[in-house]
Amino acid sequence: MVQPLKSATTRRFVCAAVALLFSLVLYVSVQAQAPAAGEQPGKSDLAGSFARGELVYVPIYSSIFYEGGKRTLELAATLSIHNVNPDRPLTIVRADYYDTQGKLIKKYLEKPLVLSALATTNIVIERANTAGGTGANFLVEWQSPQDANSPLVEAVMVNASSNLGIAFTSTGKVIRQTAPAAK
Repeated sequence: MVQPLKSATTRRFVCAAVALLFSLVLYVSVQAQAPAAGEQPGKSDLAGSFARGELVYVPIYSSIFYEGGKRTLELAATLSIHNVNPDRPLTIVRADYYDTQGKLIKKYLEKPLVLSALATTNIVIERANTAGGTGANFLVEWQSPQDANSPLVEAVMVNASSNLGIAFTSTGKVIRQTAPAAK
């Protein structure tokens, strides 16, 4: 017969162990998607693969399920857009936030943002903002007047409360090549 957890210390230990196990599972699943040693990475990962613009899909988890899908844990999320080009700027044309059903929640850029060489910009979704749900995402579009390396677009999700700490990342996926608007 299973005994209920009696002490607060035991409950905290079990919560921390579950969070650690969940983080480990996420880490392993992300690593499993990475190319093996000596394996050829995707075209967008190769040095010398240049573009003048792309539309990037980035998963953002405003909350995640636990207890068999009966409860959710709310997370703060940071979308980071890193210009990896050491010698040229990129223009971020849009960073639009969508909910689990694909409904636009918010357009985060009122006008294009020039991201100078090696610069980063961040957009923070507060933990209390649960509008995105478990399947939220961003569409980020960037452009350059000349060939440039794709920016590194990723999200970091965090919850560090009630003796529980969880953090994980998701990486953007290019879904379409775009071209800068003619001037």
